[in-house]
Amino acid sequence: MFASTRNFSRNLAGLAGTLLFAGLCVGAATAPAAASQLKSPIAYGVNAEGDRTARVFHSDLNLGSKAGQAQLETRLRIAARTVCSNGQQDPFATAAANRCYHETLRATRNATMAAVASGKQAG
Repeated sequence: MFASTRNFSRNLAGLAGTLLFAGLCVGAATAPAAASQLKSPIAYGVNAEGDRTARVFHSDLNLGSKAGQAQLETRLRIAARTVCSNGQQDPFATAAANRCYHETLRATRNATMAAVASGKQAG
């Protein structure tokens, strides 16, 4: 039981890293071209390792405004919750999903601040 919980936690930690690198960073780099083609500002997928990923686009937001920053934060929270959710009622799995969610938001904080700073400079 403990081995499977440990592996599950490792997988969730991997998801947090996946969201950080494949999600916000890659999504931010491709946002101007891709955001206009997508119906949703968040694109979900699965990488080669089978981990769930999310790309959060922000080119349609005015990151120089408080409203734009709040919308970006909302998108990040939705993406993190979706990627980290496990749909299980097991308390260990739920705790691991919550850890994944909070670690993912913490990990994306630097990329978010960079996006906000670039938005303020551009606008």
